[in-house]
Amino acid sequence: MKLTSNKGRQIREEYSTTKEKQICDMRGLTQVGGSRTKIDGSDGTINESIKNFSGKSTQVHLTTQKQFIKVLGLDQDSSEFIKLFCGNENIDNCGKDRYSVNEINPEVLNAFLNFLDKNKKDVIDLIVRNGFDITNVVYRNLKNNKTYSISYIDIIEKIESCKWVAKNGGIHLKDSNGKTYFHFQREGKRNKNNRYNVLWHIHKNIFPID
Repeated sequence: MKLTSNKGRQIREEYSTTKEKQICDMRGLTQVGGSRTKIDGSDGTINESIKNFSGKSTQVHLTTQKQFIKVLGLDQDSSEFIKLFCGNENIDNCGKDRYSVNEINPEVLNAFLNFLDKNKKDVIDLIVRNGFDITNVVYRNLKNNKTYSISYIDIIEKIESCKWVAKNGGIHLKDSNGKTYFHFQREGKRNKNNRYNVLWHIHKNIFPID
């Protein structure tokens, strides 16, 4: 069955209310949530970002191109990559409103990869915490209803030796075994108001799973 935009909103609402509250109750936290904070549950000391998903990954950070470029202080070539890859309504690339990774000048791509490498911790801090004191990220696998948690400190430790890898649909942060921990893509919805945004996903690979 095709997922309509209305059904998608209902699912997101359920995930951010009912399912999130279940995890907070399970872990002895007060539900915080809301679109203005990364903190979903807290006991005053522990602040957790909660993710319910059944696939390989889920959204962890969404922002506009302009804000992403500004907050990280991207250089000119890196900014150019974002603008070309995420696109805009004025681009006509053989009928497409953006460019795939393999269609972008390698010098521009490499500049962005170098920026990501030099600023790895700042990038991850932005997409995981965005100025909030997140101490842990929690993942509930909706297929088996098991819950896994990783501290922010452990996230930073695990990504230390990871490498950024360019794929046609985005940029992946991979460990030495080729497992993706985070990836960047454009939002790509039909509505032009949220079609060209910068979207980051967190993958279940980063969580300590038995």
